[in-house]
Amino acid sequence: MVAAYEDSKWEPVKWENDMHCAVRIPDKNQWQRGQIIRMVTDTLVEVLLYDVGVELVVNITCLRELQENLRTMGRLSLECSLVDIRPTGGSDKWTATACDCLSLYLTGAVATIILQVCSGENNTTWPLPVKIFCRDEKGERVDVSKYLIKKGLALRERRIKKLNNSHSSEKSLEIPPEQEDSMVTKCIKTNFDPDKKAADVISEHKVSEFKQKIPEPRTTGCYKPPAIPNMKVFEATVSCIGDDGTIFVVPKLSEFELTKMMNEIQSNLKCLGLLEPYFWKKGEACAVRGSDTMWYRGKVMEVVGGSIKVQYLDHGFTEKIPQCHLYPILLYPDTPQFCIPCQLYNTKSVGNVWQPDAIELLQELLSKREVEIHIMKLTDYDKKYEDERWEIRFEELLLSETETPILPPYLPSSLPPPEELYAVQVKHVVSPNEVYICLDSVESCNLFNQHSDTDDSGVSWESESESLNEALRRFNKNVETFPPLTDFRTEMPCLAEYDDGLWYRAKIVSVKDFNPLAVLVQFVDYGSTEKLTINRLRQIPLHLMQYPARAIKVLLAGFKPPLRDPGKTRIPYCPKWSMEALWAMIDCLQGKQLYASSMAQAPEQIVMLYEDEQYPVHMSLVEMGLADRDE
Repeated sequence: MVAAYEDSKWEPVKWENDMHCAVRIPDKNQWQRGQIIRMVTDTLVEVLLYDVGVELVVNITCLRELQENLRTMGRLSLECSLVDIRPTGGSDKWTATACDCLSLYLTGAVATIILQVCSGENNTTWPLPVKIFCRDEKGERVDVSKYLIKKGLALRERRIKKLNNSHSSEKSLEIPPEQEDSMVTKCIKTNFDPDKKAADVISEHKVSEFKQKIPEPRTTGCYKPPAIPNMKVFEATVSCIGDDGTIFVVPKLSEFELTKMMNEIQSNLKCLGLLEPYFWKKGEACAVRGSDTMWYRGKVMEVVGGSIKVQYLDHGFTEKIPQCHLYPILLYPDTPQFCIPCQLYNTKSVGNVWQPDAIELLQELLSKREVEIHIMKLTDYDKKYEDERWEIRFEELLLSETETPILPPYLPSSLPPPEELYAVQVKHVVSPNEVYICLDSVESCNLFNQHSDTDDSGVSWESESESLNEALRRFNKNVETFPPLTDFRTEMPCLAEYDDGLWYRAKIVSVKDFNPLAVLVQFVDYGSTEKLTINRLRQIPLHLMQYPARAIKVLLAGFKPPLRDPGKTRIPYCPKWSMEALWAMIDCLQGKQLYASSMAQAPEQIVMLYEDEQYPVHMSLVEMGLADRDE
């Protein structure tokens, strides 16, 4: 179909009902044979794709005349109907609920089809009367008709067949349940006339032969580890790069077996019926229907709410998918995994953690490339990758150097008494009327160059206390010797690495992510917060705890959000203020000598902030209409 119509041009044709045509599926860019059901409008037609049994409405530009050589091939799908059941409610039409249930249960399923005709009978009934059996989550054969009856979506109906035209008596042809499994399965060939609605040629296969293709569900066990080639050097294809720098490769010698196994899985594992609620466990082996709709061998890596993180064992990569795409069975359990995890010999990542840019570089260099693998050192895969065989050692957790001592909170800094004017520096701006300040002397106000978000000139120690300045400078020289932080409770003091590569006093605010672990910290001498990975956190020396936290959170008095401020982008965490007002306030504070006067100290510290000794900084916002005065 693709070869015949890929480069074809649309030509106007007078289409009529029942005409055969070639149909291009727009969203899939595929060509299918079809038959026109009806003309919806002058440009839209409803067609039946009789090779797949799908009806859809397409534009006439998607239609081409069907070539004669393509008409000789028989239809590849058959219309069937379940026997012995009828719709509920006294109607002869099936409810939408029943149709949806049947579609969910059977679409894409591998099923046993049993034609309900006598052997040797010249049957021309259309649709073909059938019984359909599928596997449920327990691996047992389920009669779909009985399933619909059990769900209250269908009623049982006896099938009647006249013996001959002259005989008025009727005889029930209902098949006793004990004889159903011994019936012959009629598998329809696909080489009959496309204009006929009956099967011309029927080949017979025993049900037992078909049952062998459906794997039995197994909820225990695991897949065998990969088989390492018995050679020091071998060629392989890199399938993916893991987040931890692991390079997954498939030996070239195994690619044929992998392709063969994957093809057999797709052929025999279309669908396994409805799966009842199932509780997945980490490390459990399973079959996975990936985002590309193909089935893979997999293993559960993590259960997160309604999603499950799985690893495709024969390809190495991981993915979060819905639970409904997993099935608790083993596929080819005696076949070892094809994908081998490797690590670069004598290569360590900076900071002992693979950074995203390093992973991206490895992916760009190696993904899908054919490489030559030199085995330098074998690792016991079973111990490293199989959760069931991990040996967990706790001795290192009991060492004194790995224990984080519980320290008291930082001492707070206090503001001068009310009505006293004092010099300050603004370290961090949360919103136009909420900032972090630190006390400063008039002489040092011109050294306004700390790592605040009102200035981008870097970090300087001169405006800080000399003793704290010297201590931090000394500790920064040998910070790598300090033990890592192992206790992440709220308010835990620590040393944290800022973007400039220097380490500052901080405290834990909360844990933000768990994979990898990331913590929200606040720099207590500046007020700013940042999410950091644990390799950027260290235990703080007790000597640095004697200094009060320099940053003081205050509310600014004298102004409030404007009553009318339409059409402006709001601050996400403080929607009463606009982003324009926030940037304007930062411009008012940046690089200026500021003074403050305390208005209240409880329950919150409120100050009036001045650009000089008389002019409040908020007046600029009021004049621009970004704030209202608050008397």
